[in-house]
Amino acid sequence: MSNAFNVRTRAADLADAAAAELDVLVVGMGATGAGVALDAASRGLRVAVVDMGDLASGTSSKSSKLVHGGLRYLENYEFGLVREGVTERQLLLRLAPHLVRPMDFLYPVWPDTAKRRLLGLGLTTYDVFALAMSGGTGVRRHERITAEEAVALAPALAESGLLHSYLYGDCATDDARLVLAVVQAARSFGALTVPYAEVTGLLSTDGTVRGATVRDRVAGRDVELRARYIVNATGVWVDRLQALESPGRPAVVQPSKGVHVVVPHDRLPLREASILLPSRQGDGRSMFAIPYGEQTILGTTDTPYDGRLEDLSLTGADLEYVLAAGNDVFRAGLTPDDVLGAWAGARPLIREAGATSMKDVSRRHTLVEGDGGLLTITGGKLTTYRRMARDVVDRIVERDGRRARCRTDEIPLGSTAPLEQVRSEVVTAAATLGLDERVADGLVRQHGERAHEVLSLVAADPDLGQLLSPWAPHILADVVHAARAEGAVTLDDVLGRRMRLSLRAKDAGLPSAPLAARLLAAETGRDEDWASAQVVAYADAVRRERGVLGLDGVMSELSAAG
Repeated sequence: MSNAFNVRTRAADLADAAAAELDVLVVGMGATGAGVALDAASRGLRVAVVDMGDLASGTSSKSSKLVHGGLRYLENYEFGLVREGVTERQLLLRLAPHLVRPMDFLYPVWPDTAKRRLLGLGLTTYDVFALAMSGGTGVRRHERITAEEAVALAPALAESGLLHSYLYGDCATDDARLVLAVVQAARSFGALTVPYAEVTGLLSTDGTVRGATVRDRVAGRDVELRARYIVNATGVWVDRLQALESPGRPAVVQPSKGVHVVVPHDRLPLREASILLPSRQGDGRSMFAIPYGEQTILGTTDTPYDGRLEDLSLTGADLEYVLAAGNDVFRAGLTPDDVLGAWAGARPLIREAGATSMKDVSRRHTLVEGDGGLLTITGGKLTTYRRMARDVVDRIVERDGRRARCRTDEIPLGSTAPLEQVRSEVVTAAATLGLDERVADGLVRQHGERAHEVLSLVAADPDLGQLLSPWAPHILADVVHAARAEGAVTLDDVLGRRMRLSLRAKDAGLPSAPLAARLLAAETGRDEDWASAQVVAYADAVRRERGVLGLDGVMSELSAAG
């Protein structure tokens, strides 16, 4: 199958989906929905997956950017959940080596750290799960290190009064691009993938859900899609779709609000390791400080959210909490002026009776079948999306009496060659085009072996080798590639999720937004007015995402400059 995935293939996919009955219609193109599409298509089912927005535009682009076993879950004795997370982490290291990379983590210990004697036991359990489940390859086993050794790895800890630290291994990722890789793999097995297609109603036959009415948000028309099975993989929105099947049904999900901020590396220097920050504010919450290229991520919060999901954004209280938690540990004197970017997401946790805080709510997933046969999968986390998808498709093939086993534990997600070999080849090829090693590394981390497709664009048009922003190593060719092969429909898709400039750049990449929008317009058959409107829409999206931080200061600087 062609690598093409764009507005034209999108229209063709929607037409194909409407032309005949599908085996499976998946609603939601986050990690879990994309995973269901890949699993079902790879077992020979005819599949379409739709989403009201861009792929990964909900929770799946707003995580902590980690693929991890969940060391913190051992505090609640959820050994099965940790074992599952470690197993999936090891699989993703092998299946997506360019996107899921090993990272060292520090668990700092201070004189007042609670349960100090249990930490070593917990980390030993973590190691045992990795060894037993998948050979323990790729990440380090834990060890206790001195305060001086910890500070050498993370200089930000220098003034924290550290007693000693534990060093252990987990993984980091680009969440949105991981979802993209799963979607692209699903397409290679024939799955039809249609972003910006919103389900507005369900179609029933004799009380059984057999399809959906879908609003094509690009063409502005409604279509009906028929399928033998409908899968609700809409994350924090699952209750809305369930209400279309059974009005008045009790809510399944308790959204948990998670907020992250990004600060410059020189304000919070983490040289070689992320830090798991045990709660020091008396509320039982933990946070991470994570190296993020030339920046550092600080987060996340974990608070109940019962407002409109469309209004979710960073509040003053969120910002104050995250910066105070960081300053309490690092003594860095971080202020709102230090923040480069921020995001707020809602995680779909399962409502549980008796839970007194979000810390007590399980991170397990659940599969629910409605009265009309709607299959709803929710809960869980990014790391375990493949296991969640497998549970759904196992249910479907069991119903069909098929003997089609799950294959997603062996399907590569974008790269098959060893990562160092890919990197060496891309660095060499980029140098011949005048692109430096920083850009080449960025291409490998984003695209894996497909980096050569981006380089071929630069070879054909050297102007596409121009950097988009000094904050991250993206080039204009990335915009063209996003439009042709990564399903991007809007400028926010490109700068916000394919490149993450809205998170990493103080100016959100807005100085280059007009040029990027014109390139996107040329690729998608739009005009100059559309491109101008896209710049405004992107700025509005970043302003909403940053909430209390806003963009007014940035916009004033841009106006003065230009």
